[in-house]
Amino acid sequence: MDAQGTDAWAFQAQAGQSATLEMWFHPGSGSSVDSELIVRLKAPDGSTVAEQQGSVFLPPYLSQPSLPSSGTYRVQVMPVSGAPGRYSLSLTLSDSLRANGAPGADPSPTPAAETLSSDGPVFEWPSARRSISGWTFHDPANPGHIGLDIAAETWDPIVAATDGEVVFAEWGGGYGNLVILEHDGGWSSYYAHLTEIAVEVGQEVRRGETLGGAGTTGYSTGPHLHFELRDRGRPVDPHVHLP
Repeated sequence: MDAQGTDAWAFQAQAGQSATLEMWFHPGSGSSVDSELIVRLKAPDGSTVAEQQGSVFLPPYLSQPSLPSSGTYRVQVMPVSGAPGRYSLSLTLSDSLRANGAPGADPSPTPAAETLSSDGPVFEWPSARRSISGWTFHDPANPGHIGLDIAAETWDPIVAATDGEVVFAEWGGGYGNLVILEHDGGWSSYYAHLTEIAVEVGQEVRRGETLGGAGTTGYSTGPHLHFELRDRGRPVDPHVHLP
């Protein structure tokens, strides 16, 4: 993305179709942890149908259940701060139409089933608890939620879901105290809202090794673990990959 400009896409849609716009970032492409951007969906008449600001940590996710009219819609991606680096967009309509490629994104987006790796690390639950205390992945009550809210008490040990390297271990904005691990095959895992972090960047950890204690730091209404899995930067449903 040009740090001073706006990327834009156009696609045809019919009134009443649902539209879901997902964005994810590619590791190692120069994304800075402080980058912020806005994704905006514009109707054929130029009005804004939906808009969301996001970051590398929490990518924008737009879900419009019913488009207001037929015609040419536009998607705009506008930088706010930092350097987002390379990203991809996936636009899904109710009849499975998809957006064309554009500057800054993958030139030929592919269906999600082809985008994600078929093989990857074997993950275990990151805590001894298994119950979900809040939102799930793309929860109907919060479609932009890209992880699992796992029940926890303050200071419950939070452990590595599989072997990996610590690439982030500090305050992560709304994520509070956040640990990010990188794993083989372009996978990463996120452990948020920790009350304390017990690892440091560059450290190699083994599956089951303690990363910190559960807490309620950042945007949180009570003690829990917000847990994410990402495949080459794209958030995926942790439930699919946990035993």
